[in-house]
Formats: sequence, structure tokens, C-alpha cells
Amino acid sequence: MGIVGSAAAVLAALIVGAGLTWVVERLFAHPGWEAGPARGAYLRGGLDLPNADRWLLPAGPVVALAGVALAMVVMPFGPGLIGRDLGIGLFYVIVVVDFVVLGLALAGWGANTPDAVEACYRIVAQLVAYVVPLGLAYVGVVMMARSLSTVAVVEAQRDLWFVVLQPLGFLLYLVTGLMQSYRAPFLEPFAGSIGGGVLGAAGGWSALLWRLALAGVLLVVAAIGAVLYLGGPSGPWLPGWAWMLAKTYALMALMLGLGRCVRPLSTAGMLALSWKVLIPAGLLNVLLVGGLILLGVGPRT
Repeated sequence: MGIVGSAAAVLAALIVGAGLTWVVERLFAHPGWEAGPARGAYLRGGLDLPNADRWLLPAGPVVALAGVALAMVVMPFGPGLIGRDLGIGLFYVIVVVDFVVLGLALAGWGANTPDAVEACYRIVAQLVAYVVPLGLAYVGVVMMARSLSTVAVVEAQRDLWFVVLQPLGFLLYLVTGLMQSYRAPFLEPFAGSIGGGVLGAAGGWSALLWRLALAGVLLVVAAIGAVLYLGGPSGPWLPGWAWMLAKTYALMALMLGLGRCVRPLSTAGMLALSWKVLIPAGLLNVLLVGGLILLGVGPRT
């Protein structure tokens, strides 16, 4: 398949997956709570933003959507069903998914309204809260798989999923994945108290792009979690793509269900949770994985 065909396939998978994600989110919406990125896309046009930057504001959703689409490139859906198997695939995912943060910051600053600029600051603070513990959740998997390739990580789990060997790392990923995708209880940048943040300053085509990008980031987070801890597309009887979809949406449902059980946290609460609980847990998980490797537990090379 050529570059154009691969790009079209990745974009189609993203659009379909984002649509299914929207349906799943509707099932787990908590009545009376903040909707966050799950709030409806506003199709109205002609928003009155007299001080908006003519380049930064529209660039936001484009940059965010590009980051999600680029992350989909290295997602394995079965033998041969991957855009590109990069040797640094997991590192690549961490980098490009955070284009969503860049896009939100650009749009928040570019809208130049008090609520949108406040959302921009909260977005950056949330990135600071999750990026280190999320990286530690990746590190345990990389240590055991001895590779950054998403395909190699799947192959390393042929006999036993990493969720069995690294339950603490899996729990850490669930929490930081919710932070990275801005789902409950980590909805502060889209709070109603600041008019929905960036989404309150979006209308028309930009609102649709935001809807796709923000549903897409949840899809990517769940899919990469399935690759890291649930063996990705590996499994008996069913084709690889069916296993990958089942694991991705089962993990997404678990994340959304757990998030619904906790009241939304403030930005200060997220930072405190990260530095006092998540980072120590991540370091402990790395130590435990190192011990397992020294004991010869895990995949054989």
C-alpha cells in the first residue's frame, strides 16, 4: 500500500474509531457532572471574538487532529495492518499525541478571551501533572519488551500479557491516560466555570475538528494501552483487528467507568496527585519490573 493509501486508511480508521468513541462516551456520561471534551460540538458560526489571532485560533484544532492521526500510524491492528512499524514507535506516540496539548494551547491563547486563556494555562499545568508518571508507565513495558516498537511489544506478550506482570503499571496507565485524554475526573481545562475553555470559543468547522481530535485522543490512549498491557491484536480464533478493537473499547469503557466514580479534580489536585502518588508509584513499578527481569520472569528473547 502506498503512502496515499496508508494515509487514507489511517484517516478512515480515525474517523470511524472517533465515532464509536463518541457512542461509548454517551453510555458513561454522569448526569449533572461536567461533560468536558464529551460536550456536543457547536455548529454555530460567526462567533464574536474581536481580539482573536487570525492564525493561532484556527491552527489549534488542525494541530491537535494531526497529532492524533500521526499516532494512529504506528498502531498495530494485526499482521501487516499497521501504517509503519517504527523502531521508536512508543517514544513517537508520546511525542505526537502531545500535539493535542499544543493545539489546545494555541487555540486558547489565540482566542484571546479570559476563559480561553485560562484554559490554556490549565492545559499546560495538566501536561506537567501527567507526563512524568505516564512516561514511567511506558518505561516498565519497554524494559520488559526490550524494544520501543509497538509490534515488538505485542510479540513480547504472546505467552502472557503485561497486565499480569505489571498490574501497578497498568493502574498507573489508567489514571494518567484519563489525564492525557481530559476525561473525568480530569476535566478542569473544559470546566463550565470557564465556559468550556477552548470549546466555548469554537464554532462551525473548528468545532467539528475539535470533536474529532478530542474523541481521537481518547481512542489513541485506549488503543496504546491495549498494546502496552493487553497484547494488542494477539488472541485466538478471531482476526487481529477484532481483538484490537475489543481490547481498545473494553479498556476505554473501564477508564470511563472508573473516572465516573470520582468527582472532578482541580488543577492543583491533579498536580498533588501526580507528585505525591503517581510518580512514586511509577518509580516503584520500574523497580519491580527490574526485579522481575533479574529473576528471569517475562518474555524470552
